[in-house]
Amino acid sequence: MKRLLLAMGLALSLSACGFHLQGGAAIPPTLAGLRVEGNGPAGGSLAQATARALEREGNYPQKTGPVLRIDNAGISQRIISISPTSGAAVEFLNTLRAEISVVGADGKTLLPPQPLLLENSFSFNSANPLATSEQQNTAQRTMLRQAAQQILARVLNSPRFREAQP
Repeated sequence: MKRLLLAMGLALSLSACGFHLQGGAAIPPTLAGLRVEGNGPAGGSLAQATARALEREGNYPQKTGPVLRIDNAGISQRIISISPTSGAAVEFLNTLRAEISVVGADGKTLLPPQPLLLENSFSFNSANPLATSEQQNTAQRTMLRQAAQQILARVLNSPRFREAQP
């Protein structure tokens, strides 16, 4: 019983301070039906990750809705550390770059283009080179999910859209 009361008290205090669980952000009315389009080498993957995240927030794209554009999206990778004993690369830096904007169904710019930059490093055990490819793929998928969340946070919390809410 004490645990239940403690949990209820914690839930009430967190809800009062504006804390929201993931998936609890409200879609501003001006963005209802938001569609996502992407271009560039990673544009399609990033657009898909962002669209999935939007659906988890309760937004379902509509043909007549505004468009979240993700332009020139790409992921690059560079070596940042080499093993002194084996000479093999052991640490990498993935960099995702893109430009995001929102355009209304009427073609007017709702949110002007702004750059997006996300960097993540990862390392692997050089004794198991077969795992490297899978680790790189996992690191890139993680980066796409993080970028999608960052895009949503920037767009949904933009003062331009928050001011329009009641």
